[in-house]
Amino acid sequence: MDFGVFLKKLRLTAGFGLRSFAEMIEMPASNLSAIEHGRRAMPEDKLPLVAQVIGLEKGSSDWNRFFDLAKDANDIPADIKPIVSKGFVPALLRTIDNVQLTDEDIKGLIEEIKGKDVGAQTKSS
Repeated sequence: MDFGVFLKKLRLTAGFGLRSFAEMIEMPASNLSAIEHGRRAMPEDKLPLVAQVIGLEKGSSDWNRFFDLAKDANDIPADIKPIVSKGFVPALLRTIDNVQLTDEDIKGLIEEIKGKDVGAQTKSS
């Protein structure tokens, strides 16, 4: 599924018409229609507002899919660009590559990280 189709599905599920939704996100309805039909890209600076108006919960699967689909093929999703600029991200990715983790290893690592209570560990350290 491409971004426009997913956006339209989310918009309709949230109960918004094209014109009213376009007004809420401060965009001409014709531009929104072109985005939903794949003729234009969603301006990156509009993505957080669109996600908020639609009611996406940060970190949810729909939130992640929304930002992943919105990015260009060789770009980083807008919601994680600030994280990538931190020095540890390149080191983490190079380590994953150097150790040659499988997709299953990486999925397991993600689940392990999600299960950690980092705040509690920091307080006890």
